[in-house]
Amino acid sequence: MEAQVWHAVNNQAMAHFHGAVELILVEEGTLMAIQEGKSRLVSTGEIIVNSSYMIHGYTTPDYAKTIVATIPLATVPSLQNALSQKKFAAEILGAEEAAECARLLQLAAEPAHERNPFYMNGLNLAVLALLIEKVGLKEKVPSAESDLVREILIYLQDHFAEELTVAGTAARFGYSAGRFSHIFNARVGCSFTRYINGLRCRMAEKLLRESGLPLTDVASACGFSSLRTFHRVYREYAGHTPRRAKE
Repeated sequence: MEAQVWHAVNNQAMAHFHGAVELILVEEGTLMAIQEGKSRLVSTGEIIVNSSYMIHGYTTPDYAKTIVATIPLATVPSLQNALSQKKFAAEILGAEEAAECARLLQLAAEPAHERNPFYMNGLNLAVLALLIEKVGLKEKVPSAESDLVREILIYLQDHFAEELTVAGTAARFGYSAGRFSHIFNARVGCSFTRYINGLRCRMAEKLLRESGLPLTDVASACGFSSLRTFHRVYREYAGHTPRRAKE
């Protein structure tokens, strides 16, 4: 897997995790970052720092222009061991502290024809080494709740098109519905139903653009109980109708 760096406007990302380090530079506006259940408003010039396997997501309250970078640890062998065993000591880098890292991210986000793998790997190494110098690393403290939520997110990603309920999923993981909902909302930053609907809508968006399937088939394939429900939920998610996405 290669590192990826791209510009995004009004970006949204549901809670997720992966082995790569993910950095988000807010170039304009504000972004709401969700990291291990904590929500923070991040302003222009600041950088969101997501260590490997941290549960994170973000939303745009009004407007945001950002640069997003995902850096797999395998692309920075000299830092791989340290970054897999530890995490960054700060999760948000202030604008003044972030200035040098921001410039490196802006260079990495330049058009692809101006880059090459060696150049990109050098930038990746430089930005991560600079982050380590500025904020340091600390031990990853094991958390039963974080481990549980990672397992839940993997399960939901694999089964979102099936009929899912809070009670049924909670029982699968050995929790009461109330306790399960409390942990999920606190760690993921939204309700179970909203998260499932988001997964279904993301898949529906892909199918609408790429598959040519009728709306009824897309709704069924993504786990919606009816076409009416699909229209309502998708419109809330995307701001427009499924038919418009298909055009």
